[in-house]
Amino acid sequence: MIYLNYAALCPTHPEAEREVEGTLAEFKQYLYSDAGIQWYLQKSQHCREKVAKLLNVQDPSTIAFVPNASTANSLVLSSLVWNPGDAIVTSTHENPSIIRELRALAQRGVQTHTVKPTSASEFVTAIDRLTATQKVKAIVLSHVSHVDGRVFPLQEVARIAREKEILFIIDGAQAVGHIPVDVSRLEFDIYFFTGHKWCRGPLGTGALVVHDHFLQLNPMFGLQAAEQGHPRASQFEIGTHNIGLIAGLAKACEVKHEEGLGTERLEHLKAEVNGALDERGDVRILKWDGPHAPGILTFQGPPSLDHHEMVTTLSSQWNIVVKPFWDYPEGETPAIRLSWSPATKEQDIRFVLEKIGDFLGRK
Repeated sequence: MIYLNYAALCPTHPEAEREVEGTLAEFKQYLYSDAGIQWYLQKSQHCREKVAKLLNVQDPSTIAFVPNASTANSLVLSSLVWNPGDAIVTSTHENPSIIRELRALAQRGVQTHTVKPTSASEFVTAIDRLTATQKVKAIVLSHVSHVDGRVFPLQEVARIAREKEILFIIDGAQAVGHIPVDVSRLEFDIYFFTGHKWCRGPLGTGALVVHDHFLQLNPMFGLQAAEQGHPRASQFEIGTHNIGLIAGLAKACEVKHEEGLGTERLEHLKAEVNGALDERGDVRILKWDGPHAPGILTFQGPPSLDHHEMVTTLSSQWNIVVKPFWDYPEGETPAIRLSWSPATKEQDIRFVLEKIGDFLGRK
């Protein structure tokens, strides 16, 4: 199989897999005895510290472990007090699970306004206008678009959010482990990510970072945690967690921090894909005038192309896995996303491009 869908799911790093197994085997000796509880708390703290190093989080106690990005988003939104007339601003490039959660708030009278990211400057301008005319309580935005890898202008959006006392919630699922993420240089309220994508952590893992600004606006969170002697973000950790999976995520983050992101290799592969597709007159690469992450490229074929047939043919005849977009985002479908890892072989990329070219040539 030639796998070009790393933006959806990366294979778990072998060291992370071993960490899961070893941690569970060690914990089995203690379980929830007094010694086991102490062991669990200490292990959790060490895991927070490893994640903190990758993201440059100054205070590891502001990190909470969650099963995935969608759960993190749901926990954060459900923790807020919503009133009829409140609004949320987001983009048309958000993951469908995030959009569904936002729209579910409509039953409580909350409106969701989606902005199409046509260009970086127009995107910021549109958000500025919306926040000036609507009762916006929160902006929910990806760091990196899962659709085509464009990197959103977080600092400009954060400035708008801070000036107007709006919560800024960032989905880093396509960013962490893919591009450099230094949360100490970002203004946000909540930053969350999932472990099973670019971090190469186990399925069922993720984390969120709570900024002091959020705790100031919601003081009961930090206060209750402090009174109970738990980490400041611990109220987002509901119930007993799988310490093995948490340790696996922490190990994956540690490996990323030590080995690097492989950015140069990702850029090299992207240049090859971009060059091969860009020289064709019948292909449109989805992009804007802002920066893009190096491991993702999405394209549209000519109007006559049956994208569904192409994806099916690539899979059935050549065992090539890519990501299709059929019905969203509006105006940019159908489209096909290719995403790769630093370990992806150049001959595999060339083979896929050859088969795509053959298919296009027949149309």
